[in-house]
Amino acid sequence: MKLGELIRVIEKKFPKNLQYNWDNSGLNIGYEEKNISRILTTLEITEETVDEAIKSNVDLIISHHPFLFSKINKIVDTDVKGKLVIKLIENNIAVYCMHTNYDIAFGGLNDYFLEVIGIENCGVLDPISSYGDYENGEMVGLGRIGKLEKPTTIENFIIDLKERLKLNTIRFVGKNINGIVKNIAVVTGAGAEYFEMIASNDIDVLITGDMKYHQAVDAYEMGVNVLDLGHYGTEYIFSDAMKKYIDEEIGGMEVQVSTKMLNPFIDC
Repeated sequence: MKLGELIRVIEKKFPKNLQYNWDNSGLNIGYEEKNISRILTTLEITEETVDEAIKSNVDLIISHHPFLFSKINKIVDTDVKGKLVIKLIENNIAVYCMHTNYDIAFGGLNDYFLEVIGIENCGVLDPISSYGDYENGEMVGLGRIGKLEKPTTIENFIIDLKERLKLNTIRFVGKNINGIVKNIAVVTGAGAEYFEMIASNDIDVLITGDMKYHQAVDAYEMGVNVLDLGHYGTEYIFSDAMKKYIDEEIGGMEVQVSTKMLNPFIDC
């Protein structure tokens, strides 16, 4: 399949125009006439994932986080990003990124997260807007609301999350870990600021990553329960989600999930 054709199929389901204006989703490196037969999916593009792609003769890397994000003034092998750009181009590997558009889109990362943890999806947490005829004009936005089939304690909920997501640690902010959880909100990635929104809603726990100390203090004082899984902990499943989508909805290509995804934090 040509890269351009693949992109058009993907963007029909996950439109690029859903992304925030500061983002850089879409084709970061490559040309649309390139033939694609082997794909690597990953959360982040690092030197290890690029080397993995080269070793596996990959034609395309699909990552969640944009590869080219901050301004680049030069492409040289003495620069970390420049070195990877050169290596990718020399090995004829294209790069396509799906970031905030994939977070927002129906069937995207927040929806898949709820599927993985086995919780009923009750809709969008923070509706932003509708985009033409996308999903018949339905309001889209960041985050999702979920409902547990049976109420449980926050402590037991944490144990279940760690098992389902294969996480060693989850940080809890709240006054009572034995409190009951029935309704949750999920914002994958860095969504800690949403604790203020759920404070006035019938939501028992916010699941997200990257909560700062002062946000945690304020959430605690307001009686809001937050589970901080870390940025990686809420988003590494992007790789599995995209493999599943391509295998089931597109087919005809070999898709492998990166085994070199980087979580820069180590549990000690």
